[in-house]
Amino acid sequence: MTFPHIKPFLDLWSTLRKHSLWLLVAILAATTLLMLACGGDNEPKAPDFQLTQFDGSEFRLSSQAGENMTVLNFWYPTCPPCREEMPSFEAAWQRLQSENQEVKFLGLFVPQGFDSEQDARGFVAELGLTYGFATDLHARIAEMYQVEVYPTTVFIDKSGRVFKTQISVLDEETIIGIVDEMSGG
Repeated sequence: MTFPHIKPFLDLWSTLRKHSLWLLVAILAATTLLMLACGGDNEPKAPDFQLTQFDGSEFRLSSQAGENMTVLNFWYPTCPPCREEMPSFEAAWQRLQSENQEVKFLGLFVPQGFDSEQDARGFVAELGLTYGFATDLHARIAEMYQVEVYPTTVFIDKSGRVFKTQISVLDEETIIGIVDEMSGG
């Protein structure tokens, strides 16, 4: 027994089911993309590295996560803007330490031209800089952080994520302002 009057409804139902499946797939894809774009953590994780500082101690970025914010300053001695900002970094470092801020500063000397590690050590001593310094051999760390211009400063929050990157000469108030912003202060 056939029911010819039901066939158009069955065809319509079959068409709706096919289109509904594609509609459902499209809605799921759009929802997933929206969740990734809005609901996720858009700050990139800071690339980890380990090196020996000028004072002989070891520094590993990942060991700072959960304990300290970190300020990485990429520089070299014959860079005039780098030389100009170093006293501001020292002043900011001293002030933040007196306020018991949980922050580490690390000046990363990136060899350029005729600059040697001895030149960098001499410059640090000449200015009486007291925060951490190390040599970024072969610019490996600078490459990980996509540093192309000097000075470049990368601010990393306690969760180990890049909070902000500054490509310019920074003064004491700007450095402290960014650290305060990063700490939620």
